[in-house]
Amino acid sequence: MQKVVINNKEYNYITNYKDNEVLRNSLYVQTQKIWKFDFEKWYKSGHWEDNCLLYSLFDDNKIVSHITVSVIDFIVLGKKKRFVQLGTVCTDEEYRKQGLNRFLLEKVIEEWKEKSDLIYLYANDSVLDYYPLFGFTPVNEYQAIKKLEYKETSHIVRKMNIDNANDYKLLYDKAKNAVPLFKVSMVDNAGQIMLYCNYFDKFSFKDNLFYIESIDAVIIAEYNESDLILYDILSTKDQDIDTVISAMITDQIQNVIMHFMPIDSEKYEIKLLKEEDTTLFMMGNSKELFEKNKLIFPILSHT
Repeated sequence: MQKVVINNKEYNYITNYKDNEVLRNSLYVQTQKIWKFDFEKWYKSGHWEDNCLLYSLFDDNKIVSHITVSVIDFIVLGKKKRFVQLGTVCTDEEYRKQGLNRFLLEKVIEEWKEKSDLIYLYANDSVLDYYPLFGFTPVNEYQAIKKLEYKETSHIVRKMNIDNANDYKLLYDKAKNAVPLFKVSMVDNAGQIMLYCNYFDKFSFKDNLFYIESIDAVIIAEYNESDLILYDILSTKDQDIDTVISAMITDQIQNVIMHFMPIDSEKYEIKLLKEEDTTLFMMGNSKELFEKNKLIFPILSHT
């Protein structure tokens, strides 16, 4: 803990306190207030790993401004990169416009700019003018789409039940040991995948888990009218994405939409991804790599 004075008021600057129940619960009060979620189930599961770091300002025991820093390793176009993602950026309504979040953001940048290949975040439309003040620039993401023709396949797709111990273990093992299958693949971050697949009540992929035993792969996907939406493929061996698609489609499906960029992207139509109230901002040496190669972060890597 460090005492700091900002705008003539003293605060406690505290980091990496996830194992302190009192301080952690103070964070939950704030995240519930702003976003209607908390991470307590995730914490108790044991899957909150040490790469998810907390940076906060407290007024006594009340959290008043916060940034979560996720240090994530990726394989990007075949090369390992260490990226730092900022999430749950917030300041209590009564403490805004006092420079509190600026203090935290400057601390995070100072600590991680030289220790990472990229710092990035997803911002809503209300703060699009804020992050460029710190050196962040907006970057486009792209999506792979393909029209499909249904053909019968011998592959059998089984809906998974994460409440079943065997399926739970299967998911974790595949997430923990997954090989990179995309142009941008998150590696060794099973804890975050478990968060999204079981412990994040507000937005969960719990009902979107499938297993194809013949290729030994867990598929995270959704059927939306005539579209198959692929979120992730978790496997300990290389997979042909077209084989996954042919196993997953039904006679009702006409298109596949991917939330990752296949390595062999020439087979697909590549479109600019437009998400309402969401802009990707980046700072660092890998920014040009994303713009040049029309990349996208896999959706389960978002924080």
